[in-house]
Amino acid sequence: MFYFSQQQKLATAVNNLSFFQNTEDLPLSLDSRINKVLIADEEPEIRDALSVAVRRWAQEEQRNVEIIFVKNGQQAIDYVKNISQENPVFLAIIDLRMPQMNGLETAQNINDLYPKMPIIITASPNEVDDKLIQEADDFANQNSHMGFMIRTKSSHLFKVALEFEISKLEVPQGEQKPADRNLIGHLREKLNAMLN
Repeated sequence: MFYFSQQQKLATAVNNLSFFQNTEDLPLSLDSRINKVLIADEEPEIRDALSVAVRRWAQEEQRNVEIIFVKNGQQAIDYVKNISQENPVFLAIIDLRMPQMNGLETAQNINDLYPKMPIIITASPNEVDDKLIQEADDFANQNSHMGFMIRTKSSHLFKVALEFEISKLEVPQGEQKPADRNLIGHLREKLNAMLN
């Protein structure tokens, strides 16, 4: 599924030997481009948890990331509208339940503006609106560049679930090998069982 060059293997080995006190100390990767990740959530602690998970993913994937925080769906749409084409948003992570506009409406609006922008909609494990959850999951399933996940309180499991969703967005469905599709289905079942 992932193919590494010798240079990437060496950089990974060197990075694995390093110890970083916090995620702000992460090294620059071999890929010097900055990948903008937009996080839309009104709760600071959720934004922080998402930020840590994204930075850990970026370190493992040797990517440079710049994280942009917004508090609601309208701010997310405004940011996406005003960003330059030379440095677009690499990934938008949007909370399902936000003030002014929910995450599903936000994702739909962003998708209308940029039909291939990768988006992950996240929901709290305490979300009670089953209809909204189902609509968000259906919308994500209809678009190969979108994902939907229920957040978990375990930071490790949360990081694994986020990495899983990001990896689905990075590998187009048609390019996955049959064994990979089976593995992804199996992982999704295990994650759902652990979260329920």
